[in-house]
Amino acid sequence: MFGLFRKPDPGLVAAGVPRSPKWAKVRAAHLKAHPACEACGQRDALEVHHVQPFHLQPDLELDPANLMTLCGDPCHIVHGHLMAWARYSPTARTDVRTYRANLEAARIAAKGA
Repeated sequence: MFGLFRKPDPGLVAAGVPRSPKWAKVRAAHLKAHPACEACGQRDALEVHHVQPFHLQPDLELDPANLMTLCGDPCHIVHGHLMAWARYSPTARTDVRTYRANLEAARIAAKGA
């Protein structure tokens, strides 16, 4: 969509920490169960975001409670990383719920206008 922020190549390593060999399977299962961006509802170009980065909390890499679906552009960089890939938002889940509620309210108001 915006293409303003280029995501680093995730490969099999993030911040120098190797991914679990189970990551691809967990990621696919998460996207199947949660097939839309939790912030904007988009269903294309989805990413699985770790609320607590797995390079800081390796034990949470595969924990479904630590995962959320965000579209690759712009929601992942905006809500998950606060506009810079080196950062993360520990309140991403709450922030996304608030954003989604505001977005839905604006859509409803626009229909009534």
